Amino acid sequence: MKREIPVYQYHDAWQILARSDRDNGVVIDAASEEIMLRIENEMSRLKVMGDDDSRYFWIWAQTNNRERKWLRVRTAHYKGFHYLTLGDGRYEMAVLQNAESVYCNNKQYREDLKAPLLALEKHVKAVVDWICEDPEEYNAYVERYLPYHKRSGDIPRRVLYSIDPDWHDSKDDERLIRGLEAVKASEPSKYDKITLRVYISIWSSAFRVIARIKSEGSDDWYDKQRLNDAKTKTDIELFKRYNSKGRQIEGLDLDSEDGYKEWYGENSAYHCMDVTYARIHLAPWRKEDSEPYRFHLYFGVYGYYDDVAEIAIALHEQGITLVVDEIDSILKILRQEDMVGFRPWPDKYMDRDGVTSQMWLPHIGEVSRDVYWKILKNTTWHKQKKAWPNE
Repeated sequence: MKREIPVYQYHDAWQILARSDRDNGVVIDAASEEIMLRIENEMSRLKVMGDDDSRYFWIWAQTNNRERKWLRVRTAHYKGFHYLTLGDGRYEMAVLQNAESVYCNNKQYREDLKAPLLALEKHVKAVVDWICEDPEEYNAYVERYLPYHKRSGDIPRRVLYSIDPDWHDSKDDERLIRGLEAVKASEPSKYDKITLRVYISIWSSAFRVIARIKSEGSDDWYDKQRLNDAKTKTDIELFKRYNSKGRQIEGLDLDSEDGYKEWYGENSAYHCMDVTYARIHLAPWRKEDSEPYRFHLYFGVYGYYDDVAEIAIALHEQGITLVVDEIDSILKILRQEDMVGFRPWPDKYMDRDGVTSQMWLPHIGEVSRDVYWKILKNTTWHKQKKAWPNE
């Protein structure tokens, strides 16, 4: 390292991280805000690296005489709203300015973080000085020493499964592939009009598949009750019991388009299309009024791809062919033709860039040392975005 950087104690960082609230952030008092803005001003000596005039880089906090933790500090602002984030790779907190738009904008809710922010300011200033004086040296240092758990990298699913077969969930992939190929090759079922009875009938068929899947090998009372209801209740009873807006059909005409439109219009923003709450969705759709409706089955969360496949295949065998919006992505997963992404902040939603699913890099202990090093060797690791001084 070119220069002596003031030691930043993890104890100081923890005083900030311990107040973390990823969803809403932490509102700080005026004195703390003044320090935060000084940190932002110091980092403004670097080139902008993202939206909201964002700038960020890696720093390190000492935990004891031999160990340290890498943390990413970021400052940004939008108009009069300023914020700072400090993250350890898996957890992140936001320090927010006292803006009128912030919820609970009352003095009693404003945190005093002066002491830990002063310690952070001293360390940040020294790192910014280093970057401005010799950015190549700083960036090379980060690229060499940043732990892999803080990095992003991609590995072919087929390779990951070959390194450690335990990553493969041992589903009957070949059966699912054959079933989805049959769905893909078939013309989707068409409907001239959508009534509540039509929607509930197809929704209930999909729900019964989920009830069966979730009950297999499960001792959970809810899973058993759901399966029993799926076998014994009518479509209407099942819909009222398990659709989050099922009871809202009371008083509506189940056999008219107007009844369906009224129910959908009043509830569409509140998960009424969900087969599995907020995860798997079933919705009739047509591009033009002159076209027939087709039922679309779609999802975004990677972990539900096999449930979607099971629903599509089961309904196809019953004579109802759905449009599965992510069918090509699911087939790539089943054929192990996609990529798995290791991320310090993994996203549960499926990507559209060839990386179907994201996860944390496992630690030694979660996997053997041999497996860990094979994963590192076979993963293509992304380069870190460089912090660079303003001209």
